[in-house]
Amino acid sequence: MKNLFYSIIALCSVTAFGQEKTYSFDKKVSYKISVPDEYSDYLGTKEMYFINYISKDALLGTFDGYVNEYTSSANTFNQESFFIQNNRVFDVFTNSLENRLSIKIPSYYEGVGDKYLQPYDNSFLGDFSSIKNLNSTQTINGYKCNEFEILTKNEYEEKAITVCVDEKNAISNVNYLLPKSNLKGLLVRLDAGDFNGFTIDKISNSSAKISFDEKKEIERFTQEATKRKEEYEKLYAGSTVDSAVAAEAVYADNRYNDPLISYYSYATSDNENVNSAFNTIASLGYNMVQKDDNYDGVFDYDRTKALKTAEASTKQIIKQYKKNGLINGEETKELNKLFKKYYQDAKEFKLEENPDVDYAAVAVDSAVAVTDYAEAYEPYSSSYKTSDISVVSLAIDNEYLESYMKIAPEYCKDLKTKIPTFSDKDLGNLVYNYAGQVCDLYIYNSGNVSLNGTIDALRKSVLEINNKYEKLKKEDKEKLTTFLNSLD
Repeated sequence: MKNLFYSIIALCSVTAFGQEKTYSFDKKVSYKISVPDEYSDYLGTKEMYFINYISKDALLGTFDGYVNEYTSSANTFNQESFFIQNNRVFDVFTNSLENRLSIKIPSYYEGVGDKYLQPYDNSFLGDFSSIKNLNSTQTINGYKCNEFEILTKNEYEEKAITVCVDEKNAISNVNYLLPKSNLKGLLVRLDAGDFNGFTIDKISNSSAKISFDEKKEIERFTQEATKRKEEYEKLYAGSTVDSAVAAEAVYADNRYNDPLISYYSYATSDNENVNSAFNTIASLGYNMVQKDDNYDGVFDYDRTKALKTAEASTKQIIKQYKKNGLINGEETKELNKLFKKYYQDAKEFKLEENPDVDYAAVAVDSAVAVTDYAEAYEPYSSSYKTSDISVVSLAIDNEYLESYMKIAPEYCKDLKTKIPTFSDKDLGNLVYNYAGQVCDLYIYNSGNVSLNGTIDALRKSVLEINNKYEKLKKEDKEKLTTFLNSLD
């Protein structure tokens, strides 16, 4: 599905210009996604929400509640969403200050063909295949709905989706989400087998407005995507070895048959506790032989040192496992037996390189690729001095990121209440922005902080504080000094 973002707050109207059009969303429909226990730790929540903002000619969709270190959600200034109009589905950023949508442009070209160059999809849930009326009715959260089975397909699979639609409801969003189904009305429940689908939670009024210049945004997307494709092709055109050959060269020997790398194949116990302990301990040797110290794409394959170190460590780790009660006596015996076979095979393994591959050339090619990738990044452009920080928006203020606050300084918690009251009103905002942006940097790994944007906002606030410092009243100077010295 689409990338996720947290919230859209207080969107207001913007004067249209050129081909730009303003969309007014008067209804907000919230769907609850119940997350199974086995996924809740990874997702960072037991509940997620699928939000639809609905107007007479468009739908703006969001997801709320998805927070973990692996996500790439945008920061609070440029939040990720999707926008549907005229049967076109756009991945977009919505700027909460400008209330304007911009099409999300992939950060790099993956070399997978011109599908990458398409600025929109034709369907949100995959290509429509067929619809079947199940002739059954349910009442869910007070909404009476009719059930249908929808078959959709993408490049990988065909999937059956069960939907329950209130066809008599004046609010209609199913026509946006499933345009070729010819259904109209309110989607009450969808079950696609993913997180048990989603079910309607509540409907509320909305005053959200956004502007979108479709023609301009498609042109911008096409130009930028084409530029990234050209950079990708230039990168590999300049290599000393064909990129396909270079990619396959890593697999041209038998190193992936090495027990140190395929260690998981030795976890053959009927006791999953034994297998889990084996995989955890054996991964030490794997990590050692997979090191790429020069970041040139070539593994530094010193397996003799890795094997010796891993075997010596294993005996001590197993003893510690037993001492701490992680495994019992019988499990210890079985674990030692598995490792005996594992290390015996590892010592007998011989690396056999493919005589048809010029490994020296592959190493050179990888080094060239690393250099070229660095050149492919956009050069630094100084813009922080003109950035607008009058409205402070911080990731630490997002309630979904509460679990990450333990890795930020203590002062970051309830920061607003700790800012002194200055006679210079602007100073308070600048100090709050400065201290808050520092906090955001500490929780950067949450995936919800724009690094460049945070650094720019931080630099701008420091610059503004410095420029006005000499003109501050003595009382404000003392409060500022005391506050800064109090930060841990």
